[in-house]
Amino acid sequence: MKLIIVIFLVLLVSCAGTTNLTKNTTQKGKFLLRNGVYADKEWQEDLTFDRYTWHHEMTMYYDVLIARMAPTSSFNFWFSEDELKEANSCADFRIALLYTMDSAKISHSRFFEQLEKANFKRVEILNFRKNLQMHPDATANSFGLYQVYGLCKKGKDALSATVNFPSFREVNID
Repeated sequence: MKLIIVIFLVLLVSCAGTTNLTKNTTQKGKFLLRNGVYADKEWQEDLTFDRYTWHHEMTMYYDVLIARMAPTSSFNFWFSEDELKEANSCADFRIALLYTMDSAKISHSRFFEQLEKANFKRVEILNFRKNLQMHPDATANSFGLYQVYGLCKKGKDALSATVNFPSFREVNID
């Protein structure tokens, strides 16, 4: 009988250790922003974001949505003239939406430090942000909780961006 209790306790403790390793998870997916309007222009086009999310159990700690901006995209109407000039001067320009539940645990500055290693520079895109936050789907997707930036890479190097937060698996930003 004592042997059975000892075996049960060993199994219980070993399972508890395994469960602890799965509390922090990362996920990758897609997010589509459909259609847009600017002044007298209206378009039927999707802006496709790659989505990277860091969870602790069921709580979202950090969320990143990144979209490549094609020079021909109708969503370029959302940029001011200066923002569009900056975007077009980049070899690789992307839109980044960033959410953090607690910046003391995972901060935007830590995210940008790691992207800088892949030669991405943060760019303010205030006009684009205003248009994005007024999109009809903005409230349903809580865009008000996200910071919005441009990411500019001037050169055509092959460096990929790797993001690694403490106690999470690293993520490669495509």
